[in-house]
Amino acid sequence: MSVKTVVSSSIVVRNVRVDKKILIFVILIIADSLAISLSVITAYQFRFKTFTFFSNSEVGSTEFNYKLFLLIVTFGWLSTLIVTGTYQITHANLFVLNVQNVLKRTMYFFFILGFISFISKVLFSRILFLLMLVLGLIFLFIGRTLAYFVFIRPMILDKKIASKLMVIGRDAKTIKTYSEWIIQNRTLGYSVVSRLLCNKITIAWIEEFDRVLRYKKIEQVLLLPGMESDKNFSKFIHYCEDLKINVNWVPLDSGNLGYWLIPSPQVGIPFLSFTKSYISLPWKVVKRVFDLIFAIAFLLIFSPLLIAISMLVLVTSGWPIFYSQTRIGLNGRPFKFYKFRSMIVNADKKLSEVSNIHAKDHVIFKSKEDPRVTPIGRILRRYSLDELPQFFNVLNNSMSVVGPRPALTREVNLYNSTYERRLNSKPGITGPWQVSGRSDLDLQTSISLDLNYLTNWSFTRDLAIIASTVGAIFKGKGAY
Repeated sequence: MSVKTVVSSSIVVRNVRVDKKILIFVILIIADSLAISLSVITAYQFRFKTFTFFSNSEVGSTEFNYKLFLLIVTFGWLSTLIVTGTYQITHANLFVLNVQNVLKRTMYFFFILGFISFISKVLFSRILFLLMLVLGLIFLFIGRTLAYFVFIRPMILDKKIASKLMVIGRDAKTIKTYSEWIIQNRTLGYSVVSRLLCNKITIAWIEEFDRVLRYKKIEQVLLLPGMESDKNFSKFIHYCEDLKINVNWVPLDSGNLGYWLIPSPQVGIPFLSFTKSYISLPWKVVKRVFDLIFAIAFLLIFSPLLIAISMLVLVTSGWPIFYSQTRIGLNGRPFKFYKFRSMIVNADKKLSEVSNIHAKDHVIFKSKEDPRVTPIGRILRRYSLDELPQFFNVLNNSMSVVGPRPALTREVNLYNSTYERRLNSKPGITGPWQVSGRSDLDLQTSISLDLNYLTNWSFTRDLAIIASTVGAIFKGKGAY
């Protein structure tokens, strides 16, 4: 069986055809080079305050040539990132910035550098060494983040960078569900160019698959749950591999169970283990310290805005300025949830007069044209300004800056054992639901996003969600 297909890996930018891997390589190498150079220069200036890095003067009377040494370090540092495969761009590492590998290989480089210094007995400033390492980790993270949000992410959203995907499943409904989810979440970086129904992998079906490839340039294939039961499943994967098409497989809806499937190979048996979402104690401390610093800084910087909003609410609709409601937090504990009041007084008594955008029996009530919302309240809701008092919830440890959506009491009463897992973490002011549509999301999607967040938690992901929240607020999608 012969198939002639060309898998394109290029994009068009301003009418110039550029290979996307080369373009991304250039963006990332520039970002990393600037970050490394800045960390080296800053460390030098901080350590030797009276000497300028670009001046001709040397540091004191030492015979050690620091400038030459730092140039070698800069070149070696960047070379280490290159030769260890940091810039081997794949779909998997592109859309998560590949920050983890960058930081990990930076640590390896400095470990080797310290070891070489020890065995060669070269004496140089240990403070300079530590400053370069710490500043390098910080600047590399900032540089990668800026490169992603300023250059790469806009190209993903404009579909200038996208992996052409074919979705293959057992039934049309499942194919439609997954396809629509991928299309709605454009930041995943996939472009669904084909959907193919497969009841059974046969010669006739393979011929249909080949026919599609003649007209569609497919780079990725997504196999949906149930496909693994086909006896020709592995043969089809090998076939795609021969065609240079990357194969992805969703074995089951594990992400919505609050678990992650982790390879746990046994002798001759490819086990997949359900791994419970867990944040280690050191990272819990880091997350809490970050919450406190972020909340205090935010409240101090934006205190004039909070005072102005308070006065607007008071002048336009009177007391009370704040609205409180009981929500369910960590481990099912109730807490008082604070917002600026955006509705008329006693709005709850007029709930029956307003239609819900969700189903009648839906636990979350939202209305696009809710007459109970005040004119000022509509503006506050549009830009999520009514939620600013929740930073006081962060200070009293009932909420986090980033986390699952704060759950209503009546909502939690309907949870099954799967949904209850979202209560394993403090709710957040923002989260994946905030940057993915807010009120436009149905309950199942919202909870699935929260469970996926908990399963795949990382500090860098929290920072990425905070950055994405800014854009989501200005767009105002799903905010009413």
